Amino acid sequence: MTTTMYDYLLFALIALYCTGLVRLIYLKVNLTSRRYLVGAFVCWPLFMFDEWLRMFSAFDLAYLYGLSEVFAVIAVTCCYRAIKPMLIANATARRRLWWPTIVTGIAQLSMLLIAEQEKQQWFVQSPTGEPFLLWPAYIASLFAGFSVLLIGILITEQIQLYHRHLPEHAVDIKRLKTPRLAGVMGSLVGIAFMSILLVTAATFGFLSVPFWESFHHLMLGGAILVVLFSLTFVRRTSPSPLDFERLETGKPSPYEISSIISRAERYTIESKVYKKRFITIEEFCKGADLNPTSLALALRLSQRKNFRRFIFHYRLEYAKNVLLHSDAKVAAVAKRLGVESEKFLSEYLVKHLKQR
Repeated sequence: MTTTMYDYLLFALIALYCTGLVRLIYLKVNLTSRRYLVGAFVCWPLFMFDEWLRMFSAFDLAYLYGLSEVFAVIAVTCCYRAIKPMLIANATARRRLWWPTIVTGIAQLSMLLIAEQEKQQWFVQSPTGEPFLLWPAYIASLFAGFSVLLIGILITEQIQLYHRHLPEHAVDIKRLKTPRLAGVMGSLVGIAFMSILLVTAATFGFLSVPFWESFHHLMLGGAILVVLFSLTFVRRTSPSPLDFERLETGKPSPYEISSIISRAERYTIESKVYKKRFITIEEFCKGADLNPTSLALALRLSQRKNFRRFIFHYRLEYAKNVLLHSDAKVAAVAKRLGVESEKFLSEYLVKHLKQR
């Protein structure tokens, strides 16, 4: 990597960081755990501290070199805490989530064993090989890469879980999906894995890269920054109120299932709640005096359908009656009820008439 290209990359990251910070301050991002996103933004320049030292040839501050890896882990952990309330209604704090930060921080203290004069040489060329002698130079970077990889996987799994169960607690789901965020987190996981491979190769001397530390920081720092920037955009999500563990293992009695379904059907007909756009299972259950997880479980076990299909059944029946007994246009009815498209509604109506 030439010095000019290296400087351009750093300035580009700084520009993206400043843009994201301005968006965070002035656009009032709608996040339940906004403070965690602020914490992640504070940690990013601290993680890149070694690169600022190298960029400005700050040899006098060489004793601080190598003490910033933990901030990448803190930043990603804060992202997890900021994203989870967007996906889970009753998100709980998990103290185990901070263990990677603690372990990385302890490993990072080993850099205090390296003499300041030796660190000054690393400004010019990163260490390579000699893992038994220079292990403090590698271990913190390895732990940082593994920690970012682990937490990135956890975030990706939470997003996938949210998407998988979205039809069970929301009806109009198209605007509630977050495919771009899932893609960004997937990229972070991939880059963290590449960073681990890079540090491992440098540790055992498999790859002679004069500035592998800079590559490591630019890769992880760039990926984390893209995640932070993406979180400054407001997303319309529907945090799930469902107890996923109970949803997978719960076994209510036939009487309980029948009772829940009867109450749900009666409330749907009496309140005509199917006419309401963007209805969620939480809002529905407040009116019907039901537990959201119990209803989702009853629908799954009795009718083999989810909440979205349950509400759409009534919407389509209503649309059928309106179209057969009035001059209303298919497009107008489809738009009013949130049916996927005019074509979808027309095909349903034709299918119904053929069955008569």
